[in-house]
Amino acid sequence: MSTAAPAPPAPPPVVTEPGGLARLQQRAGQLARDGVAAWAVVALILVALTVVQGPGFWSPAQVATILTATVVLGLVALGQHIVVLSGGIDLSVGSMATLSALLTAILINGYPIRTLPVLIGVVLLGALVGTVHGLLVAKAGLPPFIVTLGSFYVLQGVAFLVSTTPAGQVTTALSDFALNRVGPFPLSLIVLVLAIAGVALLLGRTVFGRHLLAVGGDPAAARSAGLRVDRVLLAAYALGSALAAIAGILLASRATLGSPTAGQGLELSAITVVVVGGTSLLGGRGSLLGTIGGVVLLALVVNATTLLQLPSTWTDLVRGVVILAAATAFVSRRQR
Repeated sequence: MSTAAPAPPAPPPVVTEPGGLARLQQRAGQLARDGVAAWAVVALILVALTVVQGPGFWSPAQVATILTATVVLGLVALGQHIVVLSGGIDLSVGSMATLSALLTAILINGYPIRTLPVLIGVVLLGALVGTVHGLLVAKAGLPPFIVTLGSFYVLQGVAFLVSTTPAGQVTTALSDFALNRVGPFPLSLIVLVLAIAGVALLLGRTVFGRHLLAVGGDPAAARSAGLRVDRVLLAAYALGSALAAIAGILLASRATLGSPTAGQGLELSAITVVVVGGTSLLGGRGSLLGTIGGVVLLALVVNATTLLQLPSTWTDLVRGVVILAAATAFVSRRQR
């Protein structure tokens, strides 16, 4: 009785190394996810502006102008970064900043005694709006895009109901804080530095930070693991809107009054810097360092158009070209 000989083992799969271009794209994608790519573009722009403008580019006044431009956008971008990490998006942050700026100026109206209660109330209002967003997303199951797009129009409409023209007045102390500087460093930069430190600590050193990444990466798996997904989403949206409200306070302080159009465009700028910074719009992965780099990059682009005396109509064009170039070169095509 004969038996069939056993079949020879299958040869191991042949693993082919990616070509040079593929390896370069993979490396660029990794640099983007680590937050290095945005800073590389910042360095290139700084070198180019230094060559074109000479030593005058690094004058204290010029540096202060760039740093001042990062404060409001940076605060809004930090909140957007948290929301995007959760797997969502917030299109209402610009309108939230607008309403906050308007209410701050109108409610204070030049009276120092009102300052602290109004500031606390405006920030709490922002947190409340964000909590409503979180409830609609987590409990009602509505898409974040739809929820925050609707809120974008609602908040802007409320702002126009409050006033259709600039109104109110902040105190001298608030305007001095927003406008004065020490050397090249604006005083308002303190707010952004503290916010960055707080968000970095929250994301990197707390249970909430780990849960946020887990929820953004795979909500179903996070829920199966026993995580309170709804609480994580509520906190993420509340923090995002609260930071936008703080940005609105600074907008009012810088202008000394409230405007019903103060924060227009901030939502798109915030999303832009988060994406350019390498954060995945699918959630669960991103670099805070990259987001801050994106903020500086956008501030430099706007500043460069002024320095080079380009027509104001070119500002958005130049900004868009630089953003697309950075995204094409450094943001991985596979976000997941």
